[in-house]
Amino acid sequence: MSAIFGVLRFDDAAVARGDLERMGNVLAHHAVHRRAIAVGGAVGFGHCLTRVNREDRFEAQPLSGGNGRIMLVADLRLDNREGLAQTLGIAPAALRDMPDSELVLRAYGKWGGDCASRLLGDFAFALWDAAAGKLILGRDHMGQRAVHYYLGPDFLAFATEIKALWALAGVPRQLSVEHVGRYLMWEMRPRGSTTAYESIRGIPGGSTLTVGLDRSVRARRYWEPGPAPEHAGRDEAYYTQAYRDVLGEAVACRLRRLLDPPALCHGGGFDSSAIAGLAGPALAESGRKLIAVSCVMPEDYKGPLRHPRRWVEMCRRHMPHLDVRYFIRRGETIFTDMEKLFHASDYPMRGPNFLHDAMFGMAATAGARLVMDGIGGDDTINPRGDGLLAHLLKTGRFGRFLREFAAYRRATGATFLGTLKRQVVVRLLPAATLRWWNVARNGFRPSHADMAIAPDFAARLFATGAADRDEVGFAVVLPSLRELSLRALRRGIEWPRRRLTNEAAIHGLSMTRPFLDKRVVELGLAVPEDLYGKNGRNRHLVRRALADLYPPEFQTRDNIADPLLPDQIDMLRSELPRLRAEADRLSRDPALAHYIDFGKLRRMLEETGDGRRAAERLTRAARGVMAARYIAWFEGRNIV
Repeated sequence: MSAIFGVLRFDDAAVARGDLERMGNVLAHHAVHRRAIAVGGAVGFGHCLTRVNREDRFEAQPLSGGNGRIMLVADLRLDNREGLAQTLGIAPAALRDMPDSELVLRAYGKWGGDCASRLLGDFAFALWDAAAGKLILGRDHMGQRAVHYYLGPDFLAFATEIKALWALAGVPRQLSVEHVGRYLMWEMRPRGSTTAYESIRGIPGGSTLTVGLDRSVRARRYWEPGPAPEHAGRDEAYYTQAYRDVLGEAVACRLRRLLDPPALCHGGGFDSSAIAGLAGPALAESGRKLIAVSCVMPEDYKGPLRHPRRWVEMCRRHMPHLDVRYFIRRGETIFTDMEKLFHASDYPMRGPNFLHDAMFGMAATAGARLVMDGIGGDDTINPRGDGLLAHLLKTGRFGRFLREFAAYRRATGATFLGTLKRQVVVRLLPAATLRWWNVARNGFRPSHADMAIAPDFAARLFATGAADRDEVGFAVVLPSLRELSLRALRRGIEWPRRRLTNEAAIHGLSMTRPFLDKRVVELGLAVPEDLYGKNGRNRHLVRRALADLYPPEFQTRDNIADPLLPDQIDMLRSELPRLRAEADRLSRDPALAHYIDFGKLRRMLEETGDGRRAAERLTRAARGVMAARYIAWFEGRNIV
């Protein structure tokens, strides 16, 4: 993953080269192969290059065009190189030695500010048009690459990572109090283009931002997630083949031009295993293997914890192109390298980030420059399909409803009443009742009262609309699976960056997610909900489409995902003494009491017990401690 950065001044002053140098120093981990800057009066751009694909060998950004009137920097991988070249009149021989950035420059020459909608792939770019006196920032459809910016009275600064903006005098380095509150309550609904920091914003996916020398700002959304017309109203045979073709192409586009072997965070589930299987044909020509990194329990483990070793081993036997590497926790905890990962992330941590750090490290050590995971499958073409029975009943397919009801019971062993209650009645209730049921079933109440946020602070957030009670604890339940998918996808493109991209970058890795490819999204939203399950089993489409690529056992496996870190609760319990000590230490800072109810936090950490409710409470308490640690670290508080 490369990085871009730059400054546009509004006050007739020239951009200082030293400012760009400092920004580049912050992003030096992206500059595995090259770093360069260019200054042209009121504008200055910088680029940090990590070569991932063959065409990256020809990158020499910042790029200049239009007789010097245009300057461009981009972090990108274009999947429609050949199509663009044909449209732009570029001969195949010339395209062979042409970097992706040159294609973007020529696309702007033909289509102007609309060029972003013509690009396909993962990209973020900044383009200065001196003749028009405007800067254009753009981001790919699903926001797999990022660009953040600060707009001040005298200048605009942009960068791939937020921390590079703080290299400039005049850019405020201040936490957003509202974001901290929402984080503490697990209420993480995006609020426009805001970030965790005051005055710093991000470009949403599928959008461009145009800024003029007069400080005028125009945001434009060029794409929204929705079904592609060519996929609408087809039959099951069509969707089965389209699944194979579209996801296969999305995977192949990420692999076929690589300079180094690729890696996959392999959780053993349907999503990551689909990528693993489809990678085989794409890697056959190069003879490379796919480095598959998984977090598992030790080989001799016989306990009750679910973990993916069994399924990964099945994939290894069925997919000879996999090079499997296992990470087994050997004493690491949430405190392991915590401040290093705070710095890398630019955000408070949302879980055991040491796990991803270790897995990324293993992938990089094995020689990878690109890493994938299965994030996005549930919201696109691998929906879990638990609402199928209710959907069939609501839409009047009574015959199929009865057949699927019986098949579901045979496949799962569920009782008649249990199936009727969980798969039908609950999913036909009003949304408010559904939310209540979700709370009751999970055994805890996702309310701010169950979290370590200071009550007065929470009340102010609700009163001002900065937080939404119905969003606390990810408790929203929608009756339609399609509505859930659309909601998740629309919110996903609002996030300023995709989670774990920064964390992968410190290991020289470019993170990409095939299930969040525009083509996959548009296919997934066209698949009828009737095909989310069949014959009593969900994930019907992927089981059928990839029957020859999956191990045979995938045809009858359950739909329960193995946890990312199998022994996470055991880890937290082992760290209870340190968590309590940290809570006591941090409580001595009166400024932190504005955010954290340390009395409640201590009580949460004193409770013990087994079961789902106790585990959830411990997880929320640990999140409170991590949030306090992040605030103290970010604000430079030395608390004795």
